[in-house]
Amino acid sequence: MTADNLLQGMAILLAIQGISMLILNFLNINFPAPLLGMLLLFLLLRLGIVKEDVIDSACSLLISKMGLLFLAPAVGIMLYLDVIKAELVPILVTVFGCSIIILYSTAWFTSLLAGKGGKK
Repeated sequence: MTADNLLQGMAILLAIQGISMLILNFLNINFPAPLLGMLLLFLLLRLGIVKEDVIDSACSLLISKMGLLFLAPAVGIMLYLDVIKAELVPILVTVFGCSIIILYSTAWFTSLLAGKGGKK
């Protein structure tokens, strides 16, 4: 990982992010710019316009620092700990209930697509 590779990779990633924001602002579409940026990056990588080794060091650096992104939610949880304690039962029921519903509906839909569900 050299400084040139890192700077070039970061410049490419930031340019793709900027282009995705410009596209969404120009078209006045309500869509997440980072998601469009990832789609553009995927397209550029698949077409061979951007080489993987050019952005590899920048992506590795960003992934290694990803833990910092969880710092703000952790502080938020600590700030509202009394509210969370007061509403712990409804929070747990909602989290586990929704998880079970999502698990079963995903399994049902997958079996439906596979042709094994619905008709017996």
